[in-house]
Amino acid sequence: MKPRVPEIVSWAVLAVLLFAMLVGAFRFDRAGRPSLVGDEATYAMQAASLAWDLDLAYSRADYDRFVAHWGGPPDGLILQSHDNGARITYGKPFLYALAIAPFVRAAPVRGGLIANVVFLAAAAVLASFALRGTVGETAPLWVAAFLFASVSFGYAFWVHADLFLLAATAAGLALVYGSIPDQAMPQIYAEAPLTGPAFWRWFLAGMLLAVAGAFRPFYLILLIPALLAAWSLGHARRAALIGLVAGAVLLLAGTSLVQWGAGGSWSGYGGERQGFYPRTGYPEVDFPASQWSSSLQKWGNTSWLQEGGVAPSFDPKLLSWNSAYFFAGRNVGVLPYFLPLLLGFVTMRGDRGRWAIPLAVLVAVLGFLVIRPFNFYGGGGAIGNRYFLPLYPAFWFLAARPARPVWPVLAAALAAPFLWPLWTHPTAFPVGEDGRYRHVSEIAERYLPYETTQSHIPGGQDMSVNNLWLKLLNHNVYRAEGSESLRLIGSNLGELLVGSPDPLPAVYLDFGRDAPSRLEIGGAEIASTIFRPDGTITFHVPLKKPRAVHPMWWTWDDYYLYELDIQFPKAPAAPFSFRIHPAEDLIQRSGG
Repeated sequence: MKPRVPEIVSWAVLAVLLFAMLVGAFRFDRAGRPSLVGDEATYAMQAASLAWDLDLAYSRADYDRFVAHWGGPPDGLILQSHDNGARITYGKPFLYALAIAPFVRAAPVRGGLIANVVFLAAAAVLASFALRGTVGETAPLWVAAFLFASVSFGYAFWVHADLFLLAATAAGLALVYGSIPDQAMPQIYAEAPLTGPAFWRWFLAGMLLAVAGAFRPFYLILLIPALLAAWSLGHARRAALIGLVAGAVLLLAGTSLVQWGAGGSWSGYGGERQGFYPRTGYPEVDFPASQWSSSLQKWGNTSWLQEGGVAPSFDPKLLSWNSAYFFAGRNVGVLPYFLPLLLGFVTMRGDRGRWAIPLAVLVAVLGFLVIRPFNFYGGGGAIGNRYFLPLYPAFWFLAARPARPVWPVLAAALAAPFLWPLWTHPTAFPVGEDGRYRHVSEIAERYLPYETTQSHIPGGQDMSVNNLWLKLLNHNVYRAEGSESLRLIGSNLGELLVGSPDPLPAVYLDFGRDAPSRLEIGGAEIASTIFRPDGTITFHVPLKKPRAVHPMWWTWDDYYLYELDIQFPKAPAAPFSFRIHPAEDLIQRSGG
């Protein structure tokens, strides 16, 4: 049967978008860009070690090769050792580095990015064929919306494992929820044979679904809906269940053994593990590897698996705020940056274990909120929530009924206000010149809440003055170099977060003599103003209910957080200096 026009158009849309990504990967140029961000250098060096040396060991040769390929030293490496530095390996699971190693050998700088696009394309094609039997002939258009009406595609230009994990999860679930030719099995078998196609299909699905779990065990919960899907089969049930479990166990056991041999721990996040940066120096470059133990003692073991390496929190305030930020946070919210996940619910059925998919994802998300309460989204150069990225494909396969192509088009339209910066500059560095995420649009900045719980959100400056913690939320307010003073630029709207260990009834803002006398906070003019003999102006700013109250990453005690929007309406385009004090602090100073 010939494909109809809607199907041809759907495949054409997906193909054009994927081809554009591939062209972007081949043309990607880091010249003039900031250094690799986050864990990129670790993955890049690990892949090059496998590509050229066929091992996972870190050496001076690896460092020199990185400098030669990338034109400069790494900005940070995560390394691991179990024998006091006699053998040093990379403190990251190795599967991603192994997958991109052939591409890195052919193209040392762009190889990882090209591999990312290849993985993305393979997952997209498999998912399209799997969904063809449920949503219908426009399945490729749905997959295009899943990938390109979310921030997922932006990860192709980041040498990081998360897009690889998305692709592995999507491919595994495509095998699970694609058309199962159960009825085509020979009727002479009471059960499908363990050497037949059903077994090997589910064996491969188990391996693929375990890939993400080899990085972070929370992802293994997606095996539960897969097991329920296998259980729903007829005479292929036994082959499917055994194949799925065998594939997952073999992948996890194999990777654990390799990790143990390389780094002395079953995980790349265990053992003696340290982050090395220019300030710490690099082994075999700035100090001999024999000084590993002394370096570890000085800078600390960053193992996730050591005692105290992970501090779970069940604080109800943190959980409630993190839940809100998880869904609708300005920088990391799932709904603005992975909006097409709702498409799965449009045509959802509860058959074949699909009913368990949302529950499994929520349990995994809860694990991240508890284990990483101050960084549940991936930190650093994450685009949206990178810890959610491998869970995202599960929602694609909720779709189990024929649907019209208007739905993915509508999802893209609704996502557009939040994705426009990424659509227009997909290869841009995740963090902009102002230190903030590039993917965050003006709409998001205006209407979505800033994530007060997250320690790694880039942008602005943190500072402690007068027993207050300040976070500058936009570049219209900045810190004067070498001073505790702040600067507000002209009539621009300055945003800052004020934190206090105690409730704050009010704060005072002390401005210089050149400041206008009319100040607005949150759009309302401040009526209480003190004009001092030296020409300076003090504004009394009463504070309402705290924006949020919860522990912070440096204390388990509650902090009271207030968001201030400051503006001098119709002021000239010049910086105005000011200091901020708690109200009682100014009273004490005046009385003294």
